[in-house]
Amino acid sequence: MINLFDKNDQKTRDLMTSLDQAGFAHQTVFLADDGWLPLGSESPYMYFTGRTNQGRARYFNELTLPKYWEIHGSNSEASISFYGVTKAKINYALPKERRLIKSVDWLDPSGKLHFTDHYDRAGVRFAQTVYDKAQTPIVRTYFDEAQNEVIVENFVTKDILLTQAGKTLNFKNLVDFTLYYLAQRKFDLQQIFINSLGTPLLVLARLPQTGADVVFWQEELTDNIPGNMQFILDGELPRVKKIVMQDEKTYARAKELVPETEMFANLGFIYAKKRANHHQKTALILTNSDQLEQFITLVDELPDFEFKIAAVTEMSQHLMNLGQADNIELYPNVSQKELADLWQSADFYLDINHQNELQNAVRQAYENDMLILSFENTLHDPNFVAKENVYRPSEAKAMAAKLRRAASERKYLAELLAKQAKQAKEATVAQYQEILGQVK
Repeated sequence: MINLFDKNDQKTRDLMTSLDQAGFAHQTVFLADDGWLPLGSESPYMYFTGRTNQGRARYFNELTLPKYWEIHGSNSEASISFYGVTKAKINYALPKERRLIKSVDWLDPSGKLHFTDHYDRAGVRFAQTVYDKAQTPIVRTYFDEAQNEVIVENFVTKDILLTQAGKTLNFKNLVDFTLYYLAQRKFDLQQIFINSLGTPLLVLARLPQTGADVVFWQEELTDNIPGNMQFILDGELPRVKKIVMQDEKTYARAKELVPETEMFANLGFIYAKKRANHHQKTALILTNSDQLEQFITLVDELPDFEFKIAAVTEMSQHLMNLGQADNIELYPNVSQKELADLWQSADFYLDINHQNELQNAVRQAYENDMLILSFENTLHDPNFVAKENVYRPSEAKAMAAKLRRAASERKYLAELLAKQAKQAKEATVAQYQEILGQVK
């Protein structure tokens, strides 16, 4: 039994967490390897190159460079230069403020992208992508930890070459390569969970049709059922027993389009909640900008609230001046330990900072059961903020009134948190077990 997922994105990781918490802890296999796969998962590329993902990620200034070459970095990006000429751009893994290398884009003399070195979460250069003159990727080579070439993937012809035991094997596409990998790994393939109608579904179509598979659909539906989904509904892939829509509106639309089927189900996500709300008048803001929308109005309207402002860098004089107020506490250059304490101590999160979001702050607030409020022009992650808690800047006093009432009435706060959970598509262990436990 395995999870066969396409790519390492947030929705896929949320599905993994949900399945694990509900008791469906299958081995997870990714068909696209960005080097930062969740611990415990793997990919065919990782398996055949022998990578373990064990080790420390590489900090932005830890690249070995020729003499006189320099690295310049900020919290969002870095570059490599030689006597003022940019030779490469360094791309950070998320969250960017940690400045850990995910890839390095090397430029040709004209400044165009020539090739990219990819680094994994253990700091190893595990792959290199080469581009043509139009800067389109044409070939990617995967290395073992000793930097020997093991896999060469041609994006133009789609074929994949694998060097194994001194021999070179040629696969005409990713599906063939994946099937060979599954045979080598000897997984129990009686039940497979997928979240894509692309390559994972094509793999299922090539396996014996005696399984009990589940498709998790994480996209929207508009006017029609996708062709590959209709293929399943027509009974052409009998090993797929259930199609789970992870968005309630999408599920309702699917039922409208195909009302006679019993294959559709609705399951959101099970989040790893870290604590319960303590119902205290403490609000947190995490920012690297001193532009906080309508902050002064909120402070004036809520004199009995405590406001904590944290930044991973130095703070401007404007913010430092705000800190002179009795109910405003500043945390410049906040440490990870301090930040962990702040997530535990505050019960409201104000997503009111302009510019970039730091450290997935809105999601972190949600997982700490904080009520999240924002403005239309500062909203960073609408997945975790109930629509009624997003205000126009002119409605700052209405936002303050909601904060005041929520801090005073536990029942009202509970209602708001429930609506926030609905926005996040939160599901329960019991719901997962009821629906997936019936798939046989």
